[in-house]
Amino acid sequence: MQREIYQVNAMIVDANGTFNQLSGYPKVFDSKLYDNDIDKAERRAKGEYSEVLGAMYKRDDRPLQVANIIEVSHGSVLPSTFIGQMPEVPEPTEE
Repeated sequence: MQREIYQVNAMIVDANGTFNQLSGYPKVFDSKLYDNDIDKAERRAKGEYSEVLGAMYKRDDRPLQVANIIEVSHGSVLPSTFIGQMPEVPEPTEE
């Protein structure tokens, strides 16, 4: 029987240009936990993806880039979404 695992990642970029995982992520949706129903696992993962993406769009206190990715267990990546702009990172200074 085929098994599929979907992982929803949600990251934000801080003022230094560093990616940070949002609290509670990544979240895993394993078809084995849904009576081996691959479609149900995928729907749940896509639902989570949409929910966190909607929450990110509502944030107006952070004009930084936000990324949300769904990865499939066999290595392919469903579309990523980026919101906002990359923060300007200061040039390194020589000491």
